[in-house]
Amino acid sequence: MRWGCLAVLLISRLLSTGPLYPAASPIAPRDARALLERLLGADEGARSAAKVGLLRSGDRALIPALVDALFFASSVARPDVVACLEGLSGEKLGSNYRYWVEYIGGREEIRPNGDYRAWKAALFSRIDPAFARFLDPAQPIRIRPEEIVWGGVKKDGIPALESPPRVDASEARFLSDEESVFGVVFGGEARAYPQRVMDWHEMVNDVVGGQAFAISYCTLCGSAVAFATALSGGRRVLFGSSGLLYRSNKLMYDKETLSLWSNLTGEPVVGPLAGQDIALPLLPMTVTRWVDWKSRHPRTTVASLSTGFDRDYTPGAAYGKYFESPETMFPVWKRDGSLPPKEWVYGLRRGGAARAYALKTLWNERVVNDAVGSLPVVLVADPVSRGVRVYARGDRIFAEAPDGLLDTATGGVFRVEEGALLAPDGSQALPRQPGHLSYWFGWYAFYPETSLYEGCLAGLGGRKMGSVSGKE
Repeated sequence: MRWGCLAVLLISRLLSTGPLYPAASPIAPRDARALLERLLGADEGARSAAKVGLLRSGDRALIPALVDALFFASSVARPDVVACLEGLSGEKLGSNYRYWVEYIGGREEIRPNGDYRAWKAALFSRIDPAFARFLDPAQPIRIRPEEIVWGGVKKDGIPALESPPRVDASEARFLSDEESVFGVVFGGEARAYPQRVMDWHEMVNDVVGGQAFAISYCTLCGSAVAFATALSGGRRVLFGSSGLLYRSNKLMYDKETLSLWSNLTGEPVVGPLAGQDIALPLLPMTVTRWVDWKSRHPRTTVASLSTGFDRDYTPGAAYGKYFESPETMFPVWKRDGSLPPKEWVYGLRRGGAARAYALKTLWNERVVNDAVGSLPVVLVADPVSRGVRVYARGDRIFAEAPDGLLDTATGGVFRVEEGALLAPDGSQALPRQPGHLSYWFGWYAFYPETSLYEGCLAGLGGRKMGSVSGKE
């Protein structure tokens, strides 16, 4: 009881006069860990003593660990964790875990102490022991561990598909014409993956036309990205969903080394491979209506509903409400107000350059001659089929034509094929370039240096973005 009264007095002084104590020397990692564990315990006296010790330290390096503690705190421990967070930070964000994740995300000067990753791994292992391996502090890491959060499922809780059963287009009577599919063409072979299936699985490992690849689909940020998965030496990498997120973007993992990879960049970010210079090559993929895909590719196959998993594959059953909502589901602090957070954009990367195109702008203009970094490109968008395709254009300027793209200099009409733009006589092929859809917040969180295409009247330039803080 005595500790409880002292704690009330201390917190009262903290709220009214600012920091209770001058900043002291940082607490040794082992001592900090012990205090944090007591703070989450059931014993009120031990929690109060731990709270006083943490506050008296003035050690802001403890804030990331306290944010994780807030997520796991019981209803009785939560007020004590919040008191420590508010006392050390000087911010009054209450018990909203999301706000605190966004707070530390936007303050890179707050660096956790040396025991933080071990603390986080131990906490997250309460959800799934596999998370301890993913977050092993002995492994290399290329992202801020304090921004890794739980996505609501355990490892493989969203099961990846591997070489899923497929049927010919004529047998895919379960698909309506208006449904969205993710379509690829490799080695002359076409295949489609229904979005309503991918909503439940978010990852497919497959081989089409001799090309080993994976489609990694983050429903939260709207990005479905196709990657080549044969590394040097021909070794094929198989991927699954880890259950963890970074800036509201899924972290996938490879099944050989259990390294975590970014869904957007195709790079290993935590684990044995994170210390290596590896990036999965992007491959072209088209998100379009089923009726348009099968019209272009009548011999296409399509992944069937016989996945071996018991799921409700009705369109929209998995994430329909989220797709319709303007809100995000998980914390993301790096934002820009140039577009609404869940505005659809088409993103392109070339070297160190990133460029985003609002989908409604592309559908309005239909043909966009532009450049990403040093690469001149032409984007071909069809508002009816909802497909976007991008090609290297060299020094040509294209305009829309009934049967393709008009080369405005020569008058020749190039044919728009899945893999390339073909010259009228077939002598030239301008190669397809990979890109993908994303919600604006998801693209910007990873590429804050991105430029944003502002329409044909703005020329080939573009506005570079600046971070906008605050809550949605």
